[in-house]
Amino acid sequence: MVDNPFVFGTIVRDDNFADRKNELKELTRDLQSHTNLILFSPRRHGKTSLIFKVMRSLEKQGILCAYADLYPATTKARLANILATSITKTNTGRLEETLSTIRDLISPVKLTIRPEGISGITGGIELELSKGSSDTDDHLAKLYDLPEKIAQKKKKKMVVVLDEFQEISKLDGTKIETNLRSKLQQHQNVSYVFMGSQRHLLDQMFHDKNRALYGSGKPFHLGRIPAFEFRVFIKDRFKTGGINISDHIASKILDLTQCHPYYTQQFCHEIWNICISKKSKSVKEDFVHEALNQVMRNQSHAYATIWDSTKGKQRALLMAMAISDENKIFSSGFREKYQLGAPSTVARAVKYLEEKGLIEKDDKDYVIADAFFQEWIKQLGHDFTHT
Repeated sequence: MVDNPFVFGTIVRDDNFADRKNELKELTRDLQSHTNLILFSPRRHGKTSLIFKVMRSLEKQGILCAYADLYPATTKARLANILATSITKTNTGRLEETLSTIRDLISPVKLTIRPEGISGITGGIELELSKGSSDTDDHLAKLYDLPEKIAQKKKKKMVVVLDEFQEISKLDGTKIETNLRSKLQQHQNVSYVFMGSQRHLLDQMFHDKNRALYGSGKPFHLGRIPAFEFRVFIKDRFKTGGINISDHIASKILDLTQCHPYYTQQFCHEIWNICISKKSKSVKEDFVHEALNQVMRNQSHAYATIWDSTKGKQRALLMAMAISDENKIFSSGFREKYQLGAPSTVARAVKYLEEKGLIEKDDKDYVIADAFFQEWIKQLGHDFTHT
């Protein structure tokens, strides 16, 4: 039996990756030409899967690539370990050479080689740093030079991807930004990709003239996949298992998921399972409704918990966004229709919901981040008005 061809919840690779041909070309071209990038998209839009595909393309051209996920960086010492580990996992040749380079930069730091799965992050090396905050800052500042030193030794270009980069704002980010900028300006062989999922934090870092990283890269916003491209992908993936799906039903799926990469893959995954269980060689419209009900049942507790965490105008705004065809939430017509109050009241609700990741900015408008949560809220509103 063919494995389910719709993958979600992990880094998506090879044929499981949905299109993004134009984005792949542009990102690859920019990094080949030594351009730093600020890659933003809300969570679950596939930016990590995309950048891994770009990295594989660059590696085939002899460019060294390192990827560091900064989300677990709860301390500066942890940040240093994550950065060092990401470099040791780069295909730079002998590990001893990399360790020697680190020791030259940060002496007399103690290095421990860690196997995969130890200490909560993937295998690599662990730096035993002194506990003084000034020493840690000094070590980090020196560690920022590691990619450039390795690139020089190998006589190659290098790309360093810093995922969830906005997390440094929780670690005395201003000082980190200042030290990092002073190093980046001197690096001739390394390009950087600053990735993040919280747009307001990234905007503050890179678009505020008073911040050290102002203008340090080309902004690149990763939006949702165009419906036409995604429809072709959906049909091709179903076809791998001999299952047919009409343009009409594929479009219905994309209407429900709003072309969101993660939720589209998740939804199609459920529909595929239904087809297999029913031994059907085609996707019926009833299967779409059945899959939607399945997702709603699976997520109902989580969604109820999220809903209970909101109150007042926050909840009213979510309901209005879920049931309305309009998206100009600050317009007088929208506010009056759903009794949301003054623009300042809406702005406070938006700030809270955006920080919690419940809504996101899509171009100039705000949308509910989770397409299925939006559907759950719609059903909640329907149930309320019919009781």
